[in-house]
Amino acid sequence: MEKDWRSTIKVMILVTVGTMLFAFGINAFIVPHKLVSGGISGIALILYYLTGIQVGTLNLILNIPVLYAAYRWLGRWHLGMTIFGTVVSSLLINMFSFMQDFHLTTTPLVGAILGGIFSGLGMGTVYRSGGNTGGLDPIALIIRKYYGLQMGSVSLGINSVILFIASFIISVEAAAITLVSIYIGAMITNRVVVGFSQRKAVFIISYKPYKICDLILYKFGRGATILNGEGAYTHQYKQVILVVVSLMQVAKLKEAVQKEDPTAFLMVTDVAEVIGRGFSIKSTAATQQAIERVRARVEMND
Repeated sequence: MEKDWRSTIKVMILVTVGTMLFAFGINAFIVPHKLVSGGISGIALILYYLTGIQVGTLNLILNIPVLYAAYRWLGRWHLGMTIFGTVVSSLLINMFSFMQDFHLTTTPLVGAILGGIFSGLGMGTVYRSGGNTGGLDPIALIIRKYYGLQMGSVSLGINSVILFIASFIISVEAAAITLVSIYIGAMITNRVVVGFSQRKAVFIISYKPYKICDLILYKFGRGATILNGEGAYTHQYKQVILVVVSLMQVAKLKEAVQKEDPTAFLMVTDVAEVIGRGFSIKSTAATQQAIERVRARVEMND
């Protein structure tokens, strides 16, 4: 229970920090140029331009129907986080409204870019913590939960539809510039959620699979998996090595493999997220001992 309590407090703190960044981006860069954002907050901004009612207040009212979706598909804990995030974000948007008077940028496009950066950092922080701020967030969480799509990409797709509709209400120019802001925000959101340390999955087809596995363990300290395969044309039995490395290790891995086996076939692909030992879980003492044994064997053969 103590761990759950501390975890919930941590989520609430990160949600607050993330919504502060989001509220700052909206008020400092989006509203002064009469742009909009995506989702419920975008609708709230349109209504704000039409009625003058505070954006945060409109955002809170418009989010009321969304709470049922959070309760229906995400459970009580996520419902509580949705209520918390919605209320905090709405209050902070109103609190940061004084930033609209500073006019930090004079060009709408620059405002859209900076607004997207701060919104992306804020929403990425919220999503990475496991919280959300209402609006499209519960819908994006539901889609991520059942279909595994990235949060930023889901929001980008839904927001594009909303902007198309909004372009008939606001100017097409403002909608187009807003799309730039949403795209930048979505990309940064994905980077924050996934992490800035990009991983790569490398498939290696070689007639020296065990030597290459030893090489991967010895030089890179990474584990590898050997998959059984068969050539489509020759029907010759082959073994495929699968290894996940950091972006900085890709070039060194390719050089080492080609030096060991010039005929090896390599395929490198992006990995959205890596969960497991050596990445999100620390290696055990047994794993480290296995790596040391491989190193000793390779050095002996050399």
